[in-house]
Amino acid sequence: MPWLDIAVAAGLVATLITGFATRKRSLLPVAAVGIMTLAGLGVAFWMEGTRWQVIALAVAGLFVAGAVAWARSGRLTVLSRVGGTAVVVAIAILAGAAWGLPPVHVPAPSGPQTVSVTTTVWVDDSRGSRGEDGAEAADGTRSIPATVWYPASASGDAAAYLADRDRVDGLTEALAAQYGMPALVFDGLARARTNASADAAPAEGRFPVVIASPGSGSTRWLMTSWAEELASHGVIVVGIDHPYDSAGAELADGSTAESELVATGDDERDQAAADLSATIRADDISAVIDLVDRGESGVPALDHADTSHFIAAGHSLGGAAAVEAARLDERIRGVIDIDGMPRSADASPLGVPAIFLVAGDADANPEYDAAVQKFLGDDAVRVTLGGVAHLGFVDAGLLLAPVPTITGVRGPDGPRLAADATLILVDAVTSGEVVDREALGRIGTAD
Repeated sequence: MPWLDIAVAAGLVATLITGFATRKRSLLPVAAVGIMTLAGLGVAFWMEGTRWQVIALAVAGLFVAGAVAWARSGRLTVLSRVGGTAVVVAIAILAGAAWGLPPVHVPAPSGPQTVSVTTTVWVDDSRGSRGEDGAEAADGTRSIPATVWYPASASGDAAAYLADRDRVDGLTEALAAQYGMPALVFDGLARARTNASADAAPAEGRFPVVIASPGSGSTRWLMTSWAEELASHGVIVVGIDHPYDSAGAELADGSTAESELVATGDDERDQAAADLSATIRADDISAVIDLVDRGESGVPALDHADTSHFIAAGHSLGGAAAVEAARLDERIRGVIDIDGMPRSADASPLGVPAIFLVAGDADANPEYDAAVQKFLGDDAVRVTLGGVAHLGFVDAGLLLAPVPTITGVRGPDGPRLAADATLILVDAVTSGEVVDREALGRIGTAD
């Protein structure tokens, strides 16, 4: 809890101030404040584990104890005050870090179904892996790493947020490099746990399937809370990463493919690379549908897929890929594009229910608005979510403080709002009815 860390930081400052104020009097007041602060620190370790902010607060506590002892000794009082001031500044910085990088807490899903999760790497031997230049791999195969969230028949121990412990460091480092941030920023993901159990038996019945693509240079794991919410309402979610595009995508041979998409500064070249990536991602989505359709996924939960109800979804560039996949693959019955600029060559209504979620906490982008407008029709709706920025739609809103320019002031709520909109789309697809604009209007501004 960031507020627990902040409370501990405030307690340390209070201990220091009390120690200086009572240095010539009874030790009881500073001891009482110090003991309460120490208890709060113990609770923080119990609830949050050994995350770096808590360890740093513990170290700061040692400096506070030393400064108080120094002040009460009556020696070098001016120097002790300077040292105490420096400790207060350091504690204030730690409190800011605790607020800016809170522990990742995946909110419990609201649906009636128990949720489980499993991971796999599929191989599409009909085409090779292609990097930024479009060149295919020599072996003529393409790996598609995937995570499947699904309704389960029983619950179990909560799975780690990043399930493959051998790849945690590599993935967090890849994300840090992609976003230009220190790896410590993503420490919360490495420590977090989810609400899903691992590899539980699937629930009986047939369930619609949502295939989801993450943003450029991102990872499917950042769609965890969105996916859990859908699965708890009876939806199978297949999150896929894209080698040489997603951050740290695992390959079938055990190696890792880092993202090769980089901004060159040449707008024409960068746009062409993004267009190509969206097309490759769309092919990945269709390849997953092929595997599920043929019953060759090797994932027991996907044996319960309702293959008449495939839905393509994605965030950012993944949203563009979902739109392109629906344009090219008639098996896709619905689309949800989560704040991604469509990049299809044929920009016209898709003929299936579609929702375009737009970040309300973002600068105006006439080009994006015009691109989305071309797809709107009787059964395609644009929904603007006030208070949510681009990264607030995924679990970055749980990892970072709700800053308007980064995740939006409603950043922690972004994945749940996106899931609510997705469930409205699922209802339209499975019922054969039009998208419920009134329900969407209760989430955001629908047009």
